Amino acid sequence: MKISRKVWFDAIGVGFFTLVYSLIMSYGSLWMGAAAFVAVSYFFGAGFPKNKIWNILASFVCGIVWGLLAFSLLQISWIASIWPTAIMFGLLTFAVLFLQGTIMKFTMVPAWLITWGTFMLIVSNVTIKSWPLFVVELFASMALGIFVIGYASDYFNQLMFRWFPERKQDARPSIEADRLTKEKEVK
Repeated sequence: MKISRKVWFDAIGVGFFTLVYSLIMSYGSLWMGAAAFVAVSYFFGAGFPKNKIWNILASFVCGIVWGLLAFSLLQISWIASIWPTAIMFGLLTFAVLFLQGTIMKFTMVPAWLITWGTFMLIVSNVTIKSWPLFVVELFASMALGIFVIGYASDYFNQLMFRWFPERKQDARPSIEADRLTKEKEVK
């Protein structure tokens, strides 16, 4: 099995910058490393849209605001039961899609919802002692995930391709290319 340079460079770059990110998180006493992996996973999954980074970061902010809103509503006793909670989450999700489709077209629904879900997951499992600090740490963790793991590994990849460019394919066509050419001629 031949492994392409892209696979090697991607694996080395993402692996190395994940290590760098983990060290930054450890020494910076930032404890939400998982949020960074959620953010960078979304970023990679969306096709690494560098031209939409500000839209994604704005959507992260919206997701945090939505998390604060949902958490605040859940502190009201009659909302914190099954049906009212389900209705509240349904209405808030409707509002996300409606806002993005009308007055907040700059946002990206998946980034907004991922951040909101990450927020809710963390606050349902950890007691938050300082809300302002929590909000800043969550946003910083997600942004650092994209910039330290995503962008840094991309720059590493570009550098490696400059230093070790792909070789041009052998001038002789492959057996598979010969077969496809013959099939086209038959048609």
